[in-house]
Amino acid sequence: MKAADGKPPFRELNHTADLRVEILGKDEEELFRNAVHSLYVLLGLSVGPQRVERPPVERLEILGQDPEEALVQLLGELLYRVTVERQQLMPDTLSVIRGEQGEQGCGVTLIGRCLPLTDEMLQGKREIKAVTYHDVQIRESAQGFSARVVFDV
Repeated sequence: MKAADGKPPFRELNHTADLRVEILGKDEEELFRNAVHSLYVLLGLSVGPQRVERPPVERLEILGQDPEEALVQLLGELLYRVTVERQQLMPDTLSVIRGEQGEQGCGVTLIGRCLPLTDEMLQGKREIKAVTYHDVQIRESAQGFSARVVFDV
């Protein structure tokens, strides 16, 4: 999910103790897909096509009070799967649904392949302890959407 110029769809921002990134997308769904991609890149995991015989397909549903909460919940769940369950959920489809008729809420549904991770795949990689709510924000502009997320390292 690199931009046409080959650059990743996020950039690291200065932060005193943690890891702070800005993620970009032309719409909310691309923003959330790029956030997943960014998490895996920051963890040092492969994000390209992988040859795995019949990887299990899994559906992950996240519900937040707003898009920011949904984003933190999604990234937190994926981080948990990597660090505890040793699995990388690679999205095939991802959809973002907002509350209807003024209702609050934001749902994210990710359907993807669940790839097993070995200790060797994780050895020597950057350790991220948590995805934080500190300073999380999603903004819409004429260029699309941007999000800022802080990771506890």
